[in-house]
Amino acid sequence: MKIDKNKYIARFATEAEEHLEKMNEAILALEKNAADQEMLNLIFRSAHTIKGSSRMLGLAPIGELAHKLEDALETLKSGKMGAGFFDVVFRALDMIASMVEQAKSGAEITQDMTGILDELQRAAAGEPVVAGGGKPAAEAHQEDSVAPVPAEVAQEVFKAGKVADQVVQSEPVQTTIKAKRVETVRVDTSKLDEATKLVGEMVSNQSRLKQNLSYIESLRRESAKNLNMVSQANSAVDIADVIELSQKMNVMLKQVAMHYKNDLAYQSLLTEELLGKVTSMRMLPISTVLDTFHRSARDISASCGKKMELVTEGGETELDKTIIEKIGDPLLHMIRNSIDHGLESAEDRKRAGKPETGTIRISSGYDGSIAYINVSDDGGGIHLDKVKEKALQKKLYDKETLDAMPSNEILNLIFRPGFSTSAFITDISGRGVGMDVVKDTIVGQLKGSVHVQTEENKGTTFHIKLPLTLAIMRVFLVSAGDALFGLMVDSIVEVLKIKRGEIIDVVDKKAIRLREKLLPVVELRSILSLPEAAAGQDATVVMLSDGEEMLGVVVDTLVSEEDMEIKPLPQHMKNIGLVSGVSVTGKNDIAVVLNTAKIFAMAKDVKTSPAARVVKSARKAVHILVVDDSVNTREIERSILESYGYRVDVATDGQDGYEKSRNLQYDLVVTDVEMPRMDGFSLTEKLRKDAAYKHTPIVIVSSRDKEDDKRRGMQAGANAYIVKGSFEQSNLLSTVQALVEMLPEQQLY
Repeated sequence: MKIDKNKYIARFATEAEEHLEKMNEAILALEKNAADQEMLNLIFRSAHTIKGSSRMLGLAPIGELAHKLEDALETLKSGKMGAGFFDVVFRALDMIASMVEQAKSGAEITQDMTGILDELQRAAAGEPVVAGGGKPAAEAHQEDSVAPVPAEVAQEVFKAGKVADQVVQSEPVQTTIKAKRVETVRVDTSKLDEATKLVGEMVSNQSRLKQNLSYIESLRRESAKNLNMVSQANSAVDIADVIELSQKMNVMLKQVAMHYKNDLAYQSLLTEELLGKVTSMRMLPISTVLDTFHRSARDISASCGKKMELVTEGGETELDKTIIEKIGDPLLHMIRNSIDHGLESAEDRKRAGKPETGTIRISSGYDGSIAYINVSDDGGGIHLDKVKEKALQKKLYDKETLDAMPSNEILNLIFRPGFSTSAFITDISGRGVGMDVVKDTIVGQLKGSVHVQTEENKGTTFHIKLPLTLAIMRVFLVSAGDALFGLMVDSIVEVLKIKRGEIIDVVDKKAIRLREKLLPVVELRSILSLPEAAAGQDATVVMLSDGEEMLGVVVDTLVSEEDMEIKPLPQHMKNIGLVSGVSVTGKNDIAVVLNTAKIFAMAKDVKTSPAARVVKSARKAVHILVVDDSVNTREIERSILESYGYRVDVATDGQDGYEKSRNLQYDLVVTDVEMPRMDGFSLTEKLRKDAAYKHTPIVIVSSRDKEDDKRRGMQAGANAYIVKGSFEQSNLLSTVQALVEMLPEQQLY
């Protein structure tokens, strides 16, 4: 009987991709240590399996290339590899990966293998390998290589077994294979067993629900009988019989209600557990993506002429298959940027006292019900001045706006389309294409968030947060106007009920004091451009977080919290950034699910009545340093001071503030007390020991309200002490203004 080999192509492709992934990792290891016997055995097993399986299915080009690759790999055993050996091996792996992808999609395998077969033959002879027109193999690889194909995991793996070399057939080099591509995922059989068991329990419980239905039908008949007795005309109705029947019905109703309540609760538990099991079947470890990056990072660093090591941690973190498939490209782009923009050359690193080899670290794990991925490097960091300069060149903002912009907002400009600080355009970067796509994928498609932190000469870290699955998400439902809106539970810190009078004016924005911190507040109606509602005495505030930032959103009412399937917007509405999707509640109401990151962005544009501004005098603007570890507090203080004509810089803690004061002479310092690394008291004492700051006004703004704390602040050298609990913008402004007026005139010109 003739066997239809086409149905085995998808299984072969899945297995081949897994073997290619292992071989890429093994070759990377052997490039560092060619004597690693375990890695040697692994690559030979994988190459032999690919060769045998491809020949068995009539995929002659793949079999021939795998066979020549085996011959070349033999030189690893003798250690007589010629120059360019590893580059040609990687080229061969890339070409096999490309062929496998074509076979899987049903396309014709058309690669010209003449060049690569000749290179492998010379590599097998231990000769130096030159690829394409006299170029070194490494250079040819950088220009012509095909990106390694990520492995897809399959539920069933085709086991080819050992195939004898005698099976070689003289088949044509070009082969056309038609095979339907099937998306698969490997599932642990124990998970299938558990899910099957749950389905069995649900079937049994369904029988009990059907029994409840029969009870209800009996009640209906008894009710009809009772109604008939009462409604009979011209007949004497025995009231005792009616009462007896009504009591009987009441007992039956109680029993049905009790059984139905218990069975429904049990069914809900089973449904929730089954949902968890089914969701877990779609989960894949992030290592399936991270493990493919080592090869790519090696190629990119070689192209850039830099030394680097890629370290991955938390590979066991599991995410939904859809997220795993889409997160790879954004992460790879971040790695590419870290190598090209972040890491310095070996010479520059040595001059800076760093190891010649830079480190890029990808760490992942769980933070409550969400997953996080951090991509960090120990390079030179992102220079804010370069970002500002580029923003000016592209006419995104004027200089005055950029000078007043908080550092985190300046950093976020790198996510603008077409934005790049690279001075040169290369095949690696500089075109300004990528970081906007990174944010769009993570925020728009995967319902996550991405933030960047940087420190000059120390490195940059991208913080990514993602839901574990996109199938079902936990949504907090609120109302604004007559509409229903959903907020992702993962982005909600807490919900508050406050008096309207507790919302204070801060310049042209609103804010509240929460645990001695000033936090911005915005009406959801304002963001959605809905008519204002009649203001009551109380306000319901949902506190949202986006990275380090927090924002209070005032809503009309709280509705419920539900697990919901979020449906994407239709194609013609895809560009509505504020909306992540829509969902249907248990009551068949439509809820519009809002994008948290977009709420934060739009809140910055919502303004209340314009604040009074001071008229700038002919004197030079007073330069103030604000030091606070709370991003919201320091930005609010910054906004207040800048709105009145002062120039303001910010520092994240006492140590950061002290370092900034060493590089620049400030006219006045505003500092918090409780901060990491160095507190406000210590900062004040250190500044007073510096001759340049011996007489500079220092204002402490702290949540500590005890007299001992105020006394300690004065003893440290502070000129004023403001308690955050009684904070009003007028307090800060009047204090600063009074201290500024005491400054010597020559200091202000």
